[in-house]
Amino acid sequence: MDHDHHNGHHEHHWDEESYGHMARRRVEIIDVKSLLDFMEIKKNETIIDVGSGDGFYSILFSEHCNNVVSLDKSADGIELERKKLTEKGIKNVTALKLDLCQSSDVPLGDRIFFSTSFHDFPCKEELISKFCDGVSPKFTLVEFHKNSEVGPPAEIKISPDELDHIFHEKGYERTRFLSHDHIYMATYERKKSSM
Repeated sequence: MDHDHHNGHHEHHWDEESYGHMARRRVEIIDVKSLLDFMEIKKNETIIDVGSGDGFYSILFSEHCNNVVSLDKSADGIELERKKLTEKGIKNVTALKLDLCQSSDVPLGDRIFFSTSFHDFPCKEELISKFCDGVSPKFTLVEFHKNSEVGPPAEIKISPDELDHIFHEKGYERTRFLSHDHIYMATYERKKSSM
């Protein structure tokens, strides 16, 4: 089942050095303060960090909300994240190895967060439905602009219009948007008429 042939970071072994390199690139591309301001995290939120890698954002979010659940299908990333959580004494983050397209059981939260990972999932629409099983979480996504030289090839990247269409089909509308050089951030909430 090679639906992730373009998705290198999920398919081969990553070590601390690889994740370190990714972290340095991430900080160059995504301004953390800008993201936190954009998200307006509430203290009582449970955030589900999808495609969490080594837990960079989960650890960041843990300082701003009561509960974070990290999900990644890479055993390497989850193992590295768990090591970091132990070293830092962080108790409000749960790191789970989970292949979301294969699993019928996903943790539910108040906000579902994807940082440059949503475009990688072959089951995008199904994934949104899984996270909305009886609840209406917010979704916040960071994605690459199609014309950016950073990230995967343009045909794999997902435009704001494409994202709007996918979420609109699921009864969601875009409520916040912020564009940067290489990436954009978007938050989707359940349409009021869909309640």
